[in-house]
Amino acid sequence: MLGVSRHAWAFCLVAWLGVALWQANPVRVGDGHEHVAVALALARGHGPAFAPDQIPSLEAELRALGPTFANATLAHPDLVGRDGRQDLPHFWLYPLLAAPGVKVALLLGVSPLWGFVGLHAVLLGALCALVLARPAPIWTSLLLLSPLVWWIDKPSPDMLLVSCLAGAMLLWTTRPTVSLILLGVGASQNPGLVLVAALFAAWGSIERPARLMCRRWQTGVFGAALLIALPPAYYLWRLGIPSPLTAATITRWPGLFDALFPFSDVSVGLVVRYPPFVVAVVVAAAWLAWRELSRLREPFIATTGLAALALLWVVGQPVSQNHGGSPDLSRYALWLMPLALPLLQQAGTSTSRVMQHVGLALAALSAAWTLVAFPPSRPEGHLQSTPFAHWLWTRHPMWNDPRPEVFAERESHAEPAVVPTATPGCQKVLLYEGQWPVHCLPQDTPPDECFDTQRFCYANRTATGAGYLFMVEPLRPGVPVVQAEKTWTRATPAVATMRQLVRGLAIGEPEDAMVSLRGLWNVAWLQQWNGQRRAVFYVRNTRPDARIGVRVRHRVLARVIDLNRAVEIATYPIEPDTRHPASIPLPDAAADLAITFEPR
Repeated sequence: MLGVSRHAWAFCLVAWLGVALWQANPVRVGDGHEHVAVALALARGHGPAFAPDQIPSLEAELRALGPTFANATLAHPDLVGRDGRQDLPHFWLYPLLAAPGVKVALLLGVSPLWGFVGLHAVLLGALCALVLARPAPIWTSLLLLSPLVWWIDKPSPDMLLVSCLAGAMLLWTTRPTVSLILLGVGASQNPGLVLVAALFAAWGSIERPARLMCRRWQTGVFGAALLIALPPAYYLWRLGIPSPLTAATITRWPGLFDALFPFSDVSVGLVVRYPPFVVAVVVAAAWLAWRELSRLREPFIATTGLAALALLWVVGQPVSQNHGGSPDLSRYALWLMPLALPLLQQAGTSTSRVMQHVGLALAALSAAWTLVAFPPSRPEGHLQSTPFAHWLWTRHPMWNDPRPEVFAERESHAEPAVVPTATPGCQKVLLYEGQWPVHCLPQDTPPDECFDTQRFCYANRTATGAGYLFMVEPLRPGVPVVQAEKTWTRATPAVATMRQLVRGLAIGEPEDAMVSLRGLWNVAWLQQWNGQRRAVFYVRNTRPDARIGVRVRHRVLARVIDLNRAVEIATYPIEPDTRHPASIPLPDAAADLAITFEPR
């Protein structure tokens, strides 16, 4: 190491991990409650499958751990074995490793979540020691200085998977057998890493055929294969399926856009959410290609590149990519980062002092970025738009059309997503089966393909604001969604009239609204728009004896308008401070009505 001694850098890394541990406040993210439940059962000497009478008590114990466990449920009726005991979708290796720490936490009378924090501290400590013992510790430390520390206090197996992948990459050139075992551990916990483990086992045998006769290599291959075979053997024995995680997955060839999602997405992609690491990889590859091409041609670099492609293919299989359990960085991007360590190692061992200084600058930038963007205290963020994505979708909606489930869940703030949905100002609208969200009145006619079953289309407002340009999304059957009750189908004369009536008004009913809805009878649905001096109610499909009840702050005049005929049907003066809400009768069998309220 040039410029910074190894001991000084070790002090920096230990201080970094110490700060992360000091900030730890264990909470549940994603499916973390399932891992905690299994770890509790294992720590008490029970098996990973739950008897029916265990589940209620475990759920109650989980809910007592804090607000993030308030809706924790362990019910998976499709994962009940012949003996009546229920398994969980994720394999129990990760909870098994956490069980000793959970046992200690229970004996000390503290939250069992600290057992997972203890396991993560051990994994990070071991990875830190390995980084410091191998060449180019400053460059390879970029993984430790990354958003990985956000997972330090979360009961999630991502820390285990990344530690196994990173350890395997750092040890491959000197301890390939240990690397295979680590890859086997990772693949045992998540089948997504099986292809990576198989690729390295095959390459190790091809690279040096003599290894096939080596007892140590045979032991490593056999150990990794045994670890990989353990989950499917267990689930086949218990449930008759190889894995609950892959049983419902349809194997497909993802397109280029889907395959690059962990890198390129503006909400969770590595390029946007953790650019220092991307810059490091690009700088390392460019420098080696320019000045030390022979080192870039190392077979190990090519193998890790193939492994990255294999992993991209695997993580492109799930239909929905906007997963929880992360701080709006794709966990798949996190899994891919260790595969860049061999490249960073080559750059860090360059004889040029320039690369040493560049590595130090990138390490400082990475630490600063992580401290600001990914402190452990930050909540998971898969249901909120990131500031950059919000700016892009509202200011330049045509520049980016993300995967529909990402946009839908982040704009509807719900999982499954409520569709159709849009940005608050309707600059970018996600149509579903040709339908528009209620706060975005249809404008222009989308292509016929947009009305296909399960079809998503984007409507992007033009720069002039005069209309929309439409983008038909590829069909992705299986994306879980909830269809909104209040929607518009297409631009009609009624919609055009409504657009004129609600111009300058905000959707919804604020606390200080001039008119407040107090009752609704015999109509399909109603939507309000309000302003300081005017309010408009839209009513869809009235039935016999349809009416609404309202209270007003001032004397107002209500006008009932048939939007399809563009005629005023009736007017009703309404007084404030009445004992009961004022009732406004509505005509029977009216498809589209508007009720306007103005001071009188």
